[in-house]
Amino acid sequence: MCEEYVEKPLYLLIADWVMAEKRWVSAKEIAKHFNMDHCKAINTVSYILAEVGEINCETKTIPNQLEGRGCQCQRLVRVTHIDPQLYARLGHSAQEKMVSKSPRMSAVPPSELNREQKWQMMLSKSMRR
Repeated sequence: MCEEYVEKPLYLLIADWVMAEKRWVSAKEIAKHFNMDHCKAINTVSYILAEVGEINCETKTIPNQLEGRGCQCQRLVRVTHIDPQLYARLGHSAQEKMVSKSPRMSAVPPSELNREQKWQMMLSKSMRR
């Protein structure tokens, strides 16, 4: 019997990992850990900070030691709390992934989903394949 795991959205996987690290983390570290482009890691962190109210984060900015590049700063993030209601809203338990026996989701989001649900769907790993 083969069961498919419906994975958490990428932003939630990243937030869980950063919170488990219990330290300041850069987008460069996130990109390396999740094997993604640095730009995508920056965009995902920006999404978490701006759009996901259930994830409490702290940020700090440190200057890079690069000469001749103007004011280039590096933003570090630390996740302090993830509201358990976020997992409930997404259909996950707080400690484990949800198991689904249904077929894979289609590549095009259904029209009956609202804007937020479409974003969550597009950010999930299942849509990156």
